[in-house]
Amino acid sequence: MTVKECYAHMNGDYEDAAGRLLNDERIVKYLNKFAAGGDYSALLSALEEKRYEDAFRYAHNLKGMSLNLGITALAQSGSAVCEALREGAPTVDIAPMLADLKRDYENTMTAIAQL
Repeated sequence: MTVKECYAHMNGDYEDAAGRLLNDERIVKYLNKFAAGGDYSALLSALEEKRYEDAFRYAHNLKGMSLNLGITALAQSGSAVCEALREGAPTVDIAPMLADLKRDYENTMTAIAQL
């Protein structure tokens, strides 16, 4: 799979990533670093343990890294979770947001693994 195909698979913006990182080699390097990060699993653990400040930080990291790498779908679903946790314990049902985040995260990880 090419880098451009990877971005299409994960509903990302290849042109944005290429404009920021300049070449495919650097994009692959940072996608692999992203895939090795543990923010998603840390987010889920923090939510399970009701550590909402930590959960917000992990969601914020996930959103920010996704934005910087042009992983549009994951950035959007991460942003929704991040905003729901901004003030601490969520005041709305975040289960649908977490389902979207899981779908986008798994789709992204699958695409990166196929690079």
